Order: sequence, then structure tokens, then C-alpha cells
Amino acid sequence: ENEATSKRYFDVILISNWFPPTPHPGNYGFMDQIAALQWVQRNIKVFGGDPSKVTIFGQSSGGTSVWTLMMSPLARGLFRAAVDMSGSYVYNASLEKAEDDNLLFLNKTGCNDLACLRKLSTTLILRAIPWKEYPSWGADDLMDLPTKDSFVGPVAVVDRHVLPAPPFEMWEKGGVFNDVPFLIGTTEQETDFFPPYENISMWTWGDYGWFVTDKLSPFREGLPKEALDLYPSSALCPTPDRCPERAYTTMVSDMRVTCPNNDLAKRAAAALHSPVYRYVVTHTPSRAVNSSEGLWSFPSRFSFHGLDSFTFFGGLEKLLGGPLSAQDTAFQKLLTEHLVHFAKEGKMPEQWPEYPAATALLNHTLSVVHDYSAERCQLWEKNGFYPYAWVN
Repeated sequence: ENEATSKRYFDVILISNWFPPTPHPGNYGFMDQIAALQWVQRNIKVFGGDPSKVTIFGQSSGGTSVWTLMMSPLARGLFRAAVDMSGSYVYNASLEKAEDDNLLFLNKTGCNDLACLRKLSTTLILRAIPWKEYPSWGADDLMDLPTKDSFVGPVAVVDRHVLPAPPFEMWEKGGVFNDVPFLIGTTEQETDFFPPYENISMWTWGDYGWFVTDKLSPFREGLPKEALDLYPSSALCPTPDRCPERAYTTMVSDMRVTCPNNDLAKRAAAALHSPVYRYVVTHTPSRAVNSSEGLWSFPSRFSFHGLDSFTFFGGLEKLLGGPLSAQDTAFQKLLTEHLVHFAKEGKMPEQWPEYPAATALLNHTLSVVHDYSAERCQLWEKNGFYPYAWVN
């Protein structure tokens, strides 16, 4: 425990989860979360809480869960504010499509009933997954610039029970959803937590240009140059080394996460009567992640996926493997105080305006900008890259 995450700041009930990005028709994980929130409503007073002031908070697949619960009529009235950290941008798979996909898996297991499925070993289940028929199940390039026409199946399925309709359709046409204060956050170099190339930390600028050209050339002639012009080697870099890595992971993160989530925030702000806020973590930690003790598989150096949630729960010092710098500590305090303020008040302080008027950039200080990364996002949107947004 440390000062920034001590009891004087907040009380939190944490529901940890990870749902693999494979199509399934049941949405049972979301039903479990709804049951947990119903339990909270029944029992929170026993713990000194207020059932009318529940805020749900999720990161990565948890962020996807937060957005799903906002769109589900089954979760209506179970929370009064929502925080989505680095979740999925969109999901619109139908129940029928999910059933067709899973039928192929079922046939490969050789089972005809539920009892048989429940007896399968992990090895047999993995062997039955239809990797070749549905390569998107593997999500092999989720941290990289995409392969043309290769998409990843969604976590949530529009099953007409938990999710009555695709979320953007519900927002645009009207439907029963949770209109609550909504905070959408991402980090500037999301994909630096598990980049696609093991040697990326040793890249030269020549390597950087080659990989961008190789990955983007299939989409359109001239696109690699346009991308390299917007993510140049001359861009400011907060470290003396690993700058090509930073440029590449920023590009991938913009295309896969940041820009689609800007669009998500824009749609939410247009549909909800409640306030919508947007942040991007731009803080570069004082040292690389300590990957030698098994907590992390890559020595992430920049504003990686999960930096915000690790910081909020007081885990940054352990992750970095040493004492925090003054700027690390200031970032931790800034992030924690603003998230706690949002949970308590259902809004941000005056210096953090609602979206789309402002995006908050969270470093050791808070700054606000309008239309964050607009020119870069326009490149990805006009070239049809938002359907390649990551799914978690």
C-alpha cells in the first residue's frame, strides 16, 4: 500500500476477468457480471456503501465489459457511472454467426452433448479450435499493423438478450441502455506492452520504415509514405533510445485503439445526456518495465497498455522494479485523484471539460487538447482502418 492508493482515497471491489476473443453465443460472462452487480446492490450498505453511487471500472477486456454493461437493459440501474480503459471499439456479431462459428468447433470435438464437452481435456479443446478456418480466433497480429482483410471476432455477441442490438445502432435509433457518466481512456503506446517483434527495442529508423512500408503497401499505394510523414523520425522522443519502437507502437496504437476510441467517445457524447470524458495517458515511466521477474513478458518503455490501471491500483513501483521518480509519483497522484473524483461526483473537475470539447492528456501534469491526433486519425478513418480496431 502507498499514499496514492491508501484507504483515504477509495474503497474498491475488484472483479478480475479475461474473456478470450472467440465468438460465442451465450454472453455468460456478462451475465455473471450483472449477477455480481445485483449482489452489490443488495449488499453494499452492509459495507458502508451507497447503492446509488456504484461506479463500474474495467481495463482491456474489462473495458469492453463496461461498455457492454452500459448497453445492456439487464444492467439498467445497477451503476451510476462507468470507466472504460482500453476496451474494444465495436462489436456487432449476430447470434446466428456466433452459433455457426461454434458449430465448427463443436464438430471438431467429436462431442454430441454437454456432458461430453465438460469432460474434454484442455489439450483436446485446443486441438478442436478451428484456427485454420477462423484465423482471427488467434488474433495473431492484434498488436501490429493489420493484415488486409483479416479481422478479429468480437468478445460480445448481439444475442437479443444481454445485447438487444449493435451498440451504435442503439445509440443512433434509440433503445434501452444505461445513460450514465462515461469515461473512456487509452494509453499513447498501447501496443508497447506486447509488441509484435521481439527485437523492436533495437530497431533503427531504417527498420521502422521498412516494416511500415511492408505492412501498409497492400492497402493502397502511397499509404506508407503518408503514414511515415505523420509519424516521422523527427518527432519528439522522451528517451535517448528506442525511439523507432515508440514511433511504431504509437502508429499501431492510434490505428487500433486511440482513434477508434475517439470515435466511440464522439458517438457516446452525441447519444448520452450524461457527460462523456476522454483521456490519453502520455506519461513515459522513469525506467523500462522489469520483465525479469515474470510479471511482464516485455520490457515496455513507453505509455503501454495497462499503465493507467497498474498505476491506479498502486502497482507501478513493483512493475518498474524500483522506486518511482518524482514524475512517476506525480502521475500516479494525478490519475488516482481524478478517477476517484469521477467515481464520487459522476463528473470531472472544471479543468477537465467534457468530450468532444477536450481530451485530457495525463502525464505528471494534466493538459487538455481539442480533437486529439486529428490528422493521424483522419488518415486511418478515410482509409477504412477502424474495422481493424482491436478486440479484447
